[in-house]
Formats: sequence, structure tokens, C-alpha cells
Amino acid sequence: MRTLDLETEFKRLEELIAVSDTFFLAGHLNPDGDTIGSMLAIASVLKRLGKKVRLFSQDPVPQNLTFLPHVKTISSRLPSARFDAAILLECSNPARGGALEPVLKRAGKVVNIDHHKTSEFYGDINIVEPHSSSTAEIVYRLFYNMNVNISRREAACLYTGIVTDTGRFHFPATSPRTLEIASRLLETGFKFSRINDLLYATKACEALKILGRALESMELKCGGRLAVLTLRQSDFTDFSARSEHCENAINYGLMPPGVKAAVMFREEADRINVTYRSTGALDVSAVAKSFGGGGHRNASGCRMRTTLKEARTRVLGELTRLLA
Repeated sequence: MRTLDLETEFKRLEELIAVSDTFFLAGHLNPDGDTIGSMLAIASVLKRLGKKVRLFSQDPVPQNLTFLPHVKTISSRLPSARFDAAILLECSNPARGGALEPVLKRAGKVVNIDHHKTSEFYGDINIVEPHSSSTAEIVYRLFYNMNVNISRREAACLYTGIVTDTGRFHFPATSPRTLEIASRLLETGFKFSRINDLLYATKACEALKILGRALESMELKCGGRLAVLTLRQSDFTDFSARSEHCENAINYGLMPPGVKAAVMFREEADRINVTYRSTGALDVSAVAKSFGGGGHRNASGCRMRTTLKEARTRVLGELTRLLA
């Protein structure tokens, strides 16, 4: 993995923010709490600095994140304007954000903020920190360097990013720094317990039903070390469910004793979405990257334009070799 002097890159971004007036912000396809929370926090700070900001997400914001402040400012329509800077969040390559090329070509500078080790360093400025628990943690560090007084709403957005990407501070990427930042955010006085309730104690009926279908499909392979879950288009049709309703279903694949890795295949109209999870030192990001995706050692994903049968054959073959 390529490395850069992070402090230099942070300084360059601070200078870019100071001299720029217009910004375009985007996150990855099928956005999650980290992408949306980080995007909204940056937009809020930029607006307080007198900047003009456009927020974009090709895929809709998941229903369970619509409580976040100013979430309706995120548009699914790609703007035609020119921007001084385009900031991409959690996109290991520009394609992870969707059809962004027209906007990026018109942008004065492209900024890549990511915490995935598979990042391709495509930006004019690359703030890539794989040891950070989340992009929100990196954004907090940017605000800290800028001496920004974080508001309660901005703190709520960053907390959402951190708590979702750490699995409620459960995943190995959680560090003492992560907990310290969360503590500082709580000091602003936002209602963190309400956010936890909305994220983890509230689930749509469609999500519960699709989870049941995913669990029903679970197979154990490689002597019980690999759990395989499969969701077909017909499953979503049966329950009038959307892709967001199966978020986190993959994590249940790691629960059976002896399982070291889990993979979930989700069939869409023109592709197969593949999500990977693993424990310990088992690196599933290498498998995801071999199919054009990426992510973390223990949590990765990719999209494959093929049939479900072919995707299963190819992916399970790679995972079997990895586990061997």
C-alpha cells in the first residue's frame, strides 16, 4: 500500500478549504452511517465557513439514517456546475461513488478521504488512514487541526459514523483514540442514547423478514469455517424489501462457533453484491480486491456483473483457498 505524510496531506486540505468557495461531496454506493455522517458533518462545517456545498449520493440514504440533521440536502441528481474541490468519502476508487467522472473532471481539486487500505490514492490530496476506525474519526482529526468548534449536530453525525463503522465499538479497528474522540463528541451534549435506539433498537418489519430469509439460507462450508448466506431478488420482492434492509445481516454469519469467515451474496437486477466478513488475521479484503472491490481486512465487499451461480463458484473458490 502506498503511503503519504498524513500531516502534510491534512495541511494541504486545510489550505484548499481556505482558498476554495465551492465544494462537491460524495460517498460510496449503498451509503452507510460512516459515509453519510461524515458527509453531513463536513458540509455543516464548510457552510459555517461561508462555503457553498453540494452533497451527492447515487443510491438513496438508508431509512435508518434519515434522522440525521440536514440529511435531505443530499441529492441523487449529479450537478452540472463546476466546483473548486470535490471531496470523496470512503471511496477506494472514484467508481465506488458511482458515475462521478463528469463532476470530477470539472473540479479544481479532488480529495480522497478514506480509511480502507485498498484505497488507490487517486486524489490530488489523499488522506488515507487504514488504522482509523472510520472516516468520521479522520474527519474529526481534520476539524481538530482546523480548531473547529464542533456543534451538537455535527457531533451527532460524527458519532453515528464512528458507532456504526465500529459495530458499537466491537470491531478490532476500535482504538483508545476512537473512544477518546467519542467521549469528546459526547461532551457537546447531543442525545447519543436516542441515536443508539434509532440505529440498533429500531428495525423495519421488512428488515426483520429479510434477515430471517438470509439466516434460513445459511450454509456452513470448509469444515464449518465458512458461512455462506444468499439473498435472491425474489426474497426482496416477497417482503417489499430494499437493499438497505439487509445491512448487517452478514454479521450473523460469524456467530456459529468455529466460523472464521462469512460471505453474503445479494442478487440485483444487473449484478451480484458480495459482502465479506472475517475474524482475526484472516484477510478477506484481498479476495474482494481480486473481484474489483476492497475494504478492510475483516470487512470488505465487491460487485460482480455475472450470474449468482457464477459469482458463488468464483468467490467460494477463492475463499476456500484462503481458508486452506
